[in-house]
Amino acid sequence: MSIAIPPPDSNILTSKVEIKISCNDLPKFDTFSKSDPKVFVFQERVTYSNNSKNSVWENIGSTERIQNNDNPVFTKSLYIDYYFETIQKLRFIIFDMDSDSDEWSKNDFIGYTEKTLGDLISGSENNVYQCDILTTIPSGMKINNNKAKDSKKKATINIRIQEVVNSPFNFTMDIVGSDLDKKDTFGKSDPFIIISRIENNDSLVKVFETSVIKNTLNPKWKNIQIPEVTLNNGDPEKMLLWEVYDWDRNSSNDLIGVFRATTRELFEKKSFEVINEKKKAKKGKKYKNSGIIRFENLERNKKYTFIDFPMNGTEIAVSFAIDFTSSNGDKNLPTSLHYNSQDYDINNFFTLNEYQKAISSIGYVLEPYDTSRYMEVYGYGGKFFNKNYVEFDCSLTGDPNNPSVLGVAGILNAYYNALQTAVLYGPTNFAPIIRKISEEAKKDLPPPYQKNPLPKYNILTIITDGIILDMEKTKEAIIKASELPLSIIIIGVGNDKFESMQELDGDDKVLKYQNKSAKRDIVQFVPLSEYINNPSLLAQETLREIPNQIMEFAEVYKYKPKFL
Repeated sequence: MSIAIPPPDSNILTSKVEIKISCNDLPKFDTFSKSDPKVFVFQERVTYSNNSKNSVWENIGSTERIQNNDNPVFTKSLYIDYYFETIQKLRFIIFDMDSDSDEWSKNDFIGYTEKTLGDLISGSENNVYQCDILTTIPSGMKINNNKAKDSKKKATINIRIQEVVNSPFNFTMDIVGSDLDKKDTFGKSDPFIIISRIENNDSLVKVFETSVIKNTLNPKWKNIQIPEVTLNNGDPEKMLLWEVYDWDRNSSNDLIGVFRATTRELFEKKSFEVINEKKKAKKGKKYKNSGIIRFENLERNKKYTFIDFPMNGTEIAVSFAIDFTSSNGDKNLPTSLHYNSQDYDINNFFTLNEYQKAISSIGYVLEPYDTSRYMEVYGYGGKFFNKNYVEFDCSLTGDPNNPSVLGVAGILNAYYNALQTAVLYGPTNFAPIIRKISEEAKKDLPPPYQKNPLPKYNILTIITDGIILDMEKTKEAIIKASELPLSIIIIGVGNDKFESMQELDGDDKVLKYQNKSAKRDIVQFVPLSEYINNPSLLAQETLREIPNQIMEFAEVYKYKPKFL
């Protein structure tokens, strides 16, 4: 018998803490440059079985990757619920990122440290816990430490921990620079800004870094968004340090100048002189400033949560598209992915074929979020309803003007009925159904950037058994759809390796096609074989990115819940 340690009771008082990470003296593994570090953070989950302890390390987040830096100060924060009565063991693993992929085998292990949250809280000095980075292999993890163990450097990690004051607000702003100092010999400057909180002990906590804008003395950073808890921890009088730098590829960045301002002062003054104290001391009275920074479109907006949207009138519109290509096998044979056994029972998950399992696992979770409970169901890659041509966005109700059915049972029945006369054919083309649902997503959508209500958000689930044959058109359709209220779930059935599907899932890198990039990651791919007998786990893995994708769309294009 296996017993899992339950999560703390939801009624017990908890604190949320913010963790920020920096490192010192990281080893150099690359021949011509410093490391490109990134930190992955894991939390231990413990179970007990047959009087023995079993632990699983669960990835709970990571920092950003910082290029060419052996003393990185990471901007991205991690937020963790702290329970006094629970041992919460954390593991911080540092890699030199040699590729765009987060796969550890493609990058160089630098080292790790392992501490409890209690250690970090009780052992910190001025809110910072510092310790050595270990180069041994963390227990239970497959890591190559050949380079790390040979390093002579004594690297350290600094973990800053601070209790978070909850705030539902975000700051949004455009930051505009003018007449910044010229720092480059053969061009203008390449400016960027680092924002840091100044704590009570005068220590600095880096909270945000803008992008670099190349070759200009008059940069403009548009639509900067920073949570209030990150920027000032809920204190409008918290002093902030704004450092303006000129970025250099092969050397240290040059300081253009700095200014100090609280968030309250941003609203009151809106314009600040950038001062370089060394240049000021050298030039004396002749020195005026090193440029001006202005704040435009500065707003403090309530940050909506995912729950705010379905609770306040935003409909979740659900569509399914089912693969009817011949690679599924003869539907009348038990080896077919479309085969229905003699004991088929719509209410018994373990009697369903793989398509039906995927539909029921996802559909039953999504169904309550659609207020009407009606969902659309399509087929692609086959000949339907005795027609003599292949369709790629055929309504499985038989009515092209009304592809909707009531609930998951309606989808399963429509699929079963269409299967009886369908001719499995091919090829496997995704672009037509993505374009069709994209057009639906455009309907009744108010203009963006005006704080308009979001009437609905579409979720398209494509179930397939194999390789896409219109990959380039599919990429183009997804990139266009990334600007719409639409998420795409792809579920792979059968035993194919589905390498092409991984390419569409933008978890590791942004999807690109013909010099165009997706505005956001809207695709989640999941192979059914990994979760075939666990519908709850399949639904969790498949749908876990949806809330974030909905929130990202609303925040980027400035939509709000329908009734708020």
